[in-house]
Amino acid sequence: MKATISPFRSNFYLWNGVSAIFFSNCITNVHSHNTMQIITDIHDGFRCRVGEAPWQTCKNFIIKEDTPHQLDTSDSVQLIIYLDTDTAAAKAIATRHLRDKAAAEPAFNLFDTVKPNDLQQVLLKPDPMALHAMVGHILHALAGETTPQQPDKRIRIVEQAIDTGQPDELSIATLSAMVHLSESRLRTLFRQHTGVSIYKYILWSRIRFAINRIMTGSPINNAAWEAGFTDNSHFHKMLVTMFGISPSQFLRDNKTMEIFTCDSSPLNFETKVYDAKGQVEKIYK
Repeated sequence: MKATISPFRSNFYLWNGVSAIFFSNCITNVHSHNTMQIITDIHDGFRCRVGEAPWQTCKNFIIKEDTPHQLDTSDSVQLIIYLDTDTAAAKAIATRHLRDKAAAEPAFNLFDTVKPNDLQQVLLKPDPMALHAMVGHILHALAGETTPQQPDKRIRIVEQAIDTGQPDELSIATLSAMVHLSESRLRTLFRQHTGVSIYKYILWSRIRFAINRIMTGSPINNAAWEAGFTDNSHFHKMLVTMFGISPSQFLRDNKTMEIFTCDSSPLNFETKVYDAKGQVEKIYK
C-alpha cells in the first residue's frame, strides 16, 4: 500500500507567530516565505539550494525571510517550522546563526532536544499542544537559550548510530562493540543517561524509519521489512502497542491535510513562487 499523497504533508499547525508541518516527497519550485524557515530532518537529510547556489545536502537549515530557495525532500521526512520575524525567537536565531547571511546550516541535533517517542507521537497523531511544546524546545535550543544535556560520549555515539543507521542492521552486540563496552554495561549506561532501555530506543528508531519510508511512498510491507521488522504484522503490532495507531490508519488520517489554527492571532503566512526568470509567478496567502 502506497502513501496516497505526493507530496506527503501532515496537518498544518498555526500558532501566534509560529507554524509547523511535517513534509516529504517533493522537489519544490523556487519559492520564498515572508517568515523565517527552519527545517530539521527526522532521519536521513534533504537537499536545498538558495538562489543560484549549488544544491547542498543538509540535516538542518535556517532560511531568512523572503529568500528564494528550493527543497528536494524526496528521500526523507522533515519538520518545517515557519517563524514570524518579529518574534523574540526569530531575532535571537537570526543574530546567532544568520547575521548577514541568507541561510545557515546550524550544528543542531534534533534528539538532543526532542525525545524520539515524543516526536513519533506528534508525527502519528494530531496533537497541537504537544507539537507546540516540542517546537518551543527546538526554537530555544537554536536561540541558545538551553544547554543540551551532554551524556557519556559513548552513549552519544550509540544514539547517533541508532538515529542515523540502517535499522535492520542494528543490534545491541554491534553497538556495544562499537564503543568497547559489554552488552550488559551498555544497557545499564544507556538507561542511566537516556531514561529508556536501549531496546526501546532501537524500536522507536525502527518505527520512525518505517513511517519515514511510508511518507516517501514505500508500501507498508516494504517499509516494515527495511526497518528491521520480521513482517508487516510485526510492525503493525508494535505501532499499535506503542502509539495506539496502525500503519493503515496513519495513511487514512493523512489523506487530506487539515489546518489547525491554535491561536486567535495565527501567523500571517505568505509564500511566493518564482518562474524560470526569477519573477514572481504566484502568491499564496
